[in-house]
Amino acid sequence: MTQAYPLQWPTGRPRTKSRGSSKFSVTPRKAFTELMDELSRFGAATPVVSTNCALRQDGTPYADALDDSLPDPGVAVYFTRKKRLVCLACDTYKLPFENLRAIGLSIKSLRDMDRWGAGQVLDQAFEGFTALPPPSADFAEPAEHNQAWWEVLKVGADADNDTVHKSYRDLCKSASEQDLYKLNAAKEAWQLERGLK
Repeated sequence: MTQAYPLQWPTGRPRTKSRGSSKFSVTPRKAFTELMDELSRFGAATPVVSTNCALRQDGTPYADALDDSLPDPGVAVYFTRKKRLVCLACDTYKLPFENLRAIGLSIKSLRDMDRWGAGQVLDQAFEGFTALPPPSADFAEPAEHNQAWWEVLKVGADADNDTVHKSYRDLCKSASEQDLYKLNAAKEAWQLERGLK
């Protein structure tokens, strides 16, 4: 979807000017683990946690880096839910793990709304969290240079649905924001063509 390091703050989202400290009493590793658990329970697909924290070999941030005082401690969590690319971002606090924890608790609250039967309210709320394409993206065309959806998704025109899904997911893992916009537009064109949408 986007890169985990360095931080890719969502386009058009304002930044916090004065940051404070939280009273969260969890360890940085627990904050990260619980965030990932909440995302899984929430039905979030292909989540990417983007920060300015150094990454381990598995692509997750080092726990001690989450506790470091950084010039930009912001955290942006990108994921797909109900075929919509979503980004929740927080830079309210001075430490990355605090911002991570705030997002995790927010997702838990949103999940509770869904559980309580207010799913339609939740879907309306997520309109505001939709990850926007970068300002330089060409809105008039679904793909650069009029590429067909299968060219963008790097599959054959007659590829089966499973192959297209797998290629889309794999390409999203290392895509830039602009590339992600093209991938999503290509996926939508594929779904429309095959009557999946």
